[in-house]
Amino acid sequence: MQNRPIRYRGTEYPVIERFRIGDRTYLAVARIGTSGRSAFQVFDASAKQMRALHILPNSSGGFDRVRTLQRLTRGDNEILQILECHRDGDSIYVVLPWIDGFNLRTVLSGIRDRNRQRIAAPEAVRLMKGVAHALRHLHRNKQIIHGDIKPANLILTKRTSLVLIDYGNAWTIERTTRRDEGDGVSGVYAAPEFLRGESLVNFRADCFSIGVVLYEILTDRIPYDGHGGKVGMLPDPVQSGSRLVPASAISPEREKLPKRIWRPIDDLLSHSLAIDADNRFETSSQWLDGWSSAMKEIRQTTKAGGTEGIGSRMIEWIQRLRK
Repeated sequence: MQNRPIRYRGTEYPVIERFRIGDRTYLAVARIGTSGRSAFQVFDASAKQMRALHILPNSSGGFDRVRTLQRLTRGDNEILQILECHRDGDSIYVVLPWIDGFNLRTVLSGIRDRNRQRIAAPEAVRLMKGVAHALRHLHRNKQIIHGDIKPANLILTKRTSLVLIDYGNAWTIERTTRRDEGDGVSGVYAAPEFLRGESLVNFRADCFSIGVVLYEILTDRIPYDGHGGKVGMLPDPVQSGSRLVPASAISPEREKLPKRIWRPIDDLLSHSLAIDADNRFETSSQWLDGWSSAMKEIRQTTKAGGTEGIGSRMIEWIQRLRK
C-alpha cells in the first residue's frame, strides 16, 4: 500500500518510507546526505514535527557511545539534542531535531557558482565563533570531540546562527583510538593527525576543521593550495614548503576591511590551521580567546565607524537567499 503524502506548514511532502522506532512512527519524506550513512528527514506523527533520523551500524560499542552522547547533551541548548536512540538488529536509530535553514555547503556553492552575495567576513567570524563556543563546551565539560566538521554538517538558520548537526561521528576522547569502521573523515576538512590515524586526537582536531571552514567562507578556497588537512599526508619536503596564505591576502573583501580587523582573523587562522597539532592552541580556552579577540576588534571598529556595513545584516541576507 502506497503511503499518502503529508502536509506540514503549508507544504505537501511525499512519504518515501515508514519507520517504527520505539512507540513512535516516523514518515520519511527525504533522504539527507551524511558521511556515507543512511539518514532521512522524517515526520514524527506523534509530535507533528519534522525530525532527522540517522541510521548507524550497530558496531561494537556504537550504541553505548550514542547513549553517552544522549545523556551528556540532555538539557544543553547549545548542542543538538539526541531525542531518541534505539537498537534493532544491525542498526542503531538516532532521532534528532530537524533544523530549518540552509546547508552551508549549498550556501557556499551558491556564492561561488551563482554569484550570490557573500557572507561578510565579520558575520562569518561571528557565526563560526558560535560553533567554536559550542564545541569548546563539549571539549571541556563533556570530553567529546565532533570529528567531522565540514560545511555539509552546518546549517545556517533563520535566526542567523550556525548549528552543527550529525553527531554520528562524535566520540569520547578516551575512545579516540577505537573508532569503528564507518566513522567519518572528510578529506580536506579533517586535521592531519586525524587522517594519519594517530593514537591521540583531541580538541585541536576540531580546531583545525573549524579553521578550514572559516578560511573557505572568507576566501572561497581551501587552505594549503586546496590540500587542507591532507597537507599532512604529503612527503616531508613538500609539506615543509607548504605555506598558509593569510586570508587577508586573497579574500574578495581584502580591500573592504581595515587591517586592524584582518590582523586578529589571520592570527586566529594561523594558529588553528597549524599542520602540527602541538603548534595550535595549547588549551580550548586559548582557542576561544582567539575568537573573542577577533570579535572584539570587529565590534570596536564597528562602534567607531571604521567600516561601512559591518553590522549584522544576516536577516536581510537570508531573505535574499530565499528568493
